[in-house]
Formats: sequence, C-alpha cells, structure tokens
Amino acid sequence: MKDALNKMLLSYENQIDRVELSDSMTDFGISLYHVHGNPIALGQLNAASKQIFIQVLLKVLRNLGDYNPPVMIDTVMGVLDKNSRDVLLEEYFPSLAEQTILLCTTSEITTGDDYQKLEAYVSRTYTLHRDVENQSSYVTEDYFGNKLNS
Repeated sequence: MKDALNKMLLSYENQIDRVELSDSMTDFGISLYHVHGNPIALGQLNAASKQIFIQVLLKVLRNLGDYNPPVMIDTVMGVLDKNSRDVLLEEYFPSLAEQTILLCTTSEITTGDDYQKLEAYVSRTYTLHRDVENQSSYVTEDYFGNKLNS
C-alpha cells in the first residue's frame, strides 16, 4: 500500500514512510506517516487525495483476499486533476482486477488521450444515450462514438 500511495498520491509523492492498519475490527484505524516521522491526517487530505487513497485501499484489500471478484467503479475521476487521472489510467486500472467495470462520463475519461491509455485493456464499451423526446434510453457498443479497436 505504501508503494502504491507513494506513486499515485501525487500530493505526497515519495513522501510516505509507512502505513499502519490496526488489528482490531472494533476500533479499526489506518495511519499514514511522512518520511520525517510525523503522521499524515487522512481527514485533512483534499477530495482528490482521498479518492486516490480509497482506490489504493480497495486494491490492497481486494488483493489480500482469496477470491477474485469483478470490480465496479462509478464516477471515480470527477474530483481528480489531470495528473492524478493519468496515474490512475496508466498505473491503477490496467492491473486492478481481471474484470473491472468503469462507469464514467467523457469529462472523467476523455474520448481522446484518456480512452487511448485504457483501450488496450478494454474488451467492451457501451454508451447510454438519453432520448428526451421519447423519455427512454438506448445503448450503443462504443465509447461516446469511439469504436473499440480489435
């Protein structure tokens, strides 16, 4: 977890010395420590850093289990800046799980550069289209107009 946070948590890149998880399930806690020894308060991380922290924790917990369930993530990138999104797209999602389902918008994963970073790892894409006039939705097999390259 420490290595992943040092790589992905850009506001503390290479500054995390250790991560401690309590053994007690009744009083569970997680503590981060800076390389200079002082604690890093999780409550004081900004929204983007908290999102990255939770994503790293999800992957660590998933990897500790004996079961390999699919992972579904909804609107994961909304609060992240471009650099943080790039790290998730390049380092996190490609190795998260055997099956990862991302529910997103084009403001989270753009149809250009962002989509190209993930495309090699994608087996299917779908876009939901809202038909306001008929008050219904329909699905196409693309990512907002981008057909998946085979």
